[in-house]
This record gives sequence, structure tokens and C-alpha cells, in this order.
Amino acid sequence: MKNASYSVLFMRDDADVKTLRVSPRRLRLLLWVSAGLGVVVLIGLIVGLRSFVGYRSLLSERRDLEVKLAEVQVDLERLGNLDKLQKGGAPSAKENGKEAGHAPDKSPQAAGRAFAKINSGTIGVENFKAQLSGGSLSTTFDLNNKAQGSASGSINLLLLRNDGSLTELDAATASDLTYQIQRFKRISAAARVPEGVTRREALGLRVEIKNSDGEVILGETYSLGN
Repeated sequence: MKNASYSVLFMRDDADVKTLRVSPRRLRLLLWVSAGLGVVVLIGLIVGLRSFVGYRSLLSERRDLEVKLAEVQVDLERLGNLDKLQKGGAPSAKENGKEAGHAPDKSPQAAGRAFAKINSGTIGVENFKAQLSGGSLSTTFDLNNKAQGSASGSINLLLLRNDGSLTELDAATASDLTYQIQRFKRISAAARVPEGVTRREALGLRVEIKNSDGEVILGETYSLGN
């Protein structure tokens, strides 16, 4: 029947029966439109989900790049300090009164030692901070034991000057520069610097970690804070 149609009855107790007639062509059209809208909504959800995942991935990559940039800036600062040291010329021959602690090492080997990296992989230094104020140098850092079992030994602090000399510093409290740890220890020490040395003359602080046998297992030179 070409003119066949579907009837939908709407009945209520308090109202007359209402009839809605729908032709097969219109019903098929309604179904196709509904299916099309469903596909559009599904595509929208998929695109939105992929965009969200892509945004999270880009955000993660941005954070990684920021961390790498900070590490590169630290490396550039250290390279700049090395360049200053190399351009500083020969050590000054002028001796300046009495110096606190050990005599400065002005030998040609001092510069090589100052920037030599030693790392046995058994211990690590993190969150390093050092500051020279007046005639005192203070430093704090985290010492992490990466080996199995406990670790013990001592720590040497050496002040690196612009002329390339290294001066070993003695802590105000000797026990501050010793350690015996299982996993982690916070090192905090203060030491007097040679008399007359100012922040402008100090280039950095070399930290050498020794084990119980006196062997240097970690050695690195860090820049001083302002």
C-alpha cells in the first residue's frame, strides 16, 4: 500500500485520545537523521579524547624540557667558571699574611683536580647549597648511599679561587664532615675561609667524599651561591 502510514496513539485519563500519523518515508528519514547525529557525536567524542591525550603528552614533554634546560644552564655555568679559570693566567705570587686552615695548593695540578669528576656510583650528592659570607663558608647537601649495606667515611671541602688554587677547609665541628649512613644523611657544615678571601675571589667549592679506607669515591666542584 503506497499510502500506508503508522499511527501513534497518545492516551491520557483526563484528555481525549490523540493520534499522530507518520509515513514510512518520514520514519526512515527520522531514523537516518538520528543515526547521523549519533555518528557525529561519536566522532566528536573521539576527537576530544585524542586532543586531551595529546595535550597531556605535550604538557609532560614541556616539563621534561624545562628540567633538561635547568640542567644545561647549570652545566653552562660550570663551563663558564672553567673558562674564567683558564683565562685567569698564572697564580698570583703575592702572599697575604696568615691564612686559616691549610696552605693553598697553587700547583698546576690543582686546576686539573678542581674540575675532575670522580664517581664510583656508590654514593651521591643532591640538593647542594653553599654560601660564603664574611669569613665563613656554610654548606648543606643530601648524601645518599646507593650501595648495599651501610657506608661510612669522611668529607673534604676545598675552596677554589679565581687564581686556580685549592685550599682545604676545616669544619668548625669536625664531626660534621664525617658520615655513617644506611641510606640517607643531611650534611650541614660551616668552615672558616682563609683570611682576606672575599666572595669575588671564590670561584667554587670542591666536595670530595671518602670511604672508610680514605679512597675518594665521589668528587665534584660546585658553584657558590650569591
